[in-house]
Amino acid sequence: MTDPVILANALSKWYNEVIGLNSFNLEIGKGITGIVGPNGSGKSTLFKLVTGTIRPNSGTLLVMGQKPWKNPEQLSKIGFCPDYDFLPPDLTGREFLSFSGGLHGMQGTPLDARIEEVLAVVEMKGAADRKLGGYSKGMRQRMKIAGSLIHDPELLLLDEPLTGTDPMVRREIIELVKHLHKDHGHDIVVSSHVLHEIERMTHQVALIYKGRAVASGDISEIRRLMSDHPHDIVLEGKEMLALARLLLDKQFTVSLELSPDRRTLHVKVSQPEEFFDEVPDLIRESGSTIERMESLDDDLESVFRYLVRW
Repeated sequence: MTDPVILANALSKWYNEVIGLNSFNLEIGKGITGIVGPNGSGKSTLFKLVTGTIRPNSGTLLVMGQKPWKNPEQLSKIGFCPDYDFLPPDLTGREFLSFSGGLHGMQGTPLDARIEEVLAVVEMKGAADRKLGGYSKGMRQRMKIAGSLIHDPELLLLDEPLTGTDPMVRREIIELVKHLHKDHGHDIVVSSHVLHEIERMTHQVALIYKGRAVASGDISEIRRLMSDHPHDIVLEGKEMLALARLLLDKQFTVSLELSPDRRTLHVKVSQPEEFFDEVPDLIRESGSTIERMESLDDDLESVFRYLVRW
């Protein structure tokens, strides 16, 4: 077993009466890990603690085996891409990377060579000499990530890198994140409040809510935590009343709700696998015609809702 990249134990941070993290416990290993939670859940506070920007009020935090607070040598191994747009509009992409490298003590030929490497990694060579103010949202996101990579960090922190991007750009950024780990060896922690986007990058996730880690691990393990909670399924079609009567006799049925026009049936079930196994036979037996059947709990968003509700 390798040592964790990030290890938090009873970690707390508060701002006067506002709690950022509350007795927060989390272990993050190598690879890509998604930090998922709604706005205000504590994701940005965690990143600030990991980068040594703020000091915890209590508990312990180790990043690659060391405390980040007042530890410049340790922080040189971390690259951070914040969620806000900080790119100076009058600089070119190349000038911005030169400035970013200078902040890490890089200069001369080694810096110039590294700038070319990073531009190739984020596929921005063609726009490197254009002003940042003329960049699209996707280009700006790529250049922000490039700035966090310039000093070749071991650990890369990406805070909400997909916010405000269109579907095409989101797909490009997701592929870039996977490329940075697989082909360049960076351990990556990426935050988001959109769960299915994280699932496209990695299956290792930590769900954060109100300053606490609600659950962490492989998403398949987290899904199993839902097994004792009812799942919502919607069916639309004809002869739904007959189907509802058959479902009432099944042990897996928790509740049924039929719409006034008797075309939509909302079912809560305790064992979704059994429901989906039996429902074809029940449809045939009832004489129903199904035009739509949808599980409302078929993505990570529902996992998060269940875990924070119970």
